[in-house]
Amino acid sequence: MRNIFILLLLTPLLTACLGSSSADSSPDKPGKGFSESMRWSDFHGAAAYMTPSVRAAFLEQFQEDDDLHVVDSSVSNIDIGQDPKAVDANYVMEYYHLPSSQIKKWRWKQHWRVVQDKEGKSEAWLIDNKPPPLPWRE
Repeated sequence: MRNIFILLLLTPLLTACLGSSSADSSPDKPGKGFSESMRWSDFHGAAAYMTPSVRAAFLEQFQEDDDLHVVDSSVSNIDIGQDPKAVDANYVMEYYHLPSSQIKKWRWKQHWRVVQDKEGKSEAWLIDNKPPPLPWRE
């Protein structure tokens, strides 16, 4: 029973890490994985979809916050430019932050790009720009 409980706890994190380990022809799948991690407040899982240079800034903003409640999360309007290994996408998080119960939207224009691992054997779509400030932390 204890092993099943541990497996249930680790499944979202493992799924996020595995989901970002290889590049598809487009960032649709990683975008969905990022969005789902954010929806369930799995910010460490969402950070797996970012380059190391922006991961720390993201985690600094999304520290454990019992007052933050994510209502919806989506990546949309993927803009495929001339570079097949880079795209822009619009991310929207609907949330409320206690003591307010008003649902608000936080937007982030993300830049996704294909990044190779150190050995050059696999590729992954990762976000390489920092998120804008969160309204309740300004």
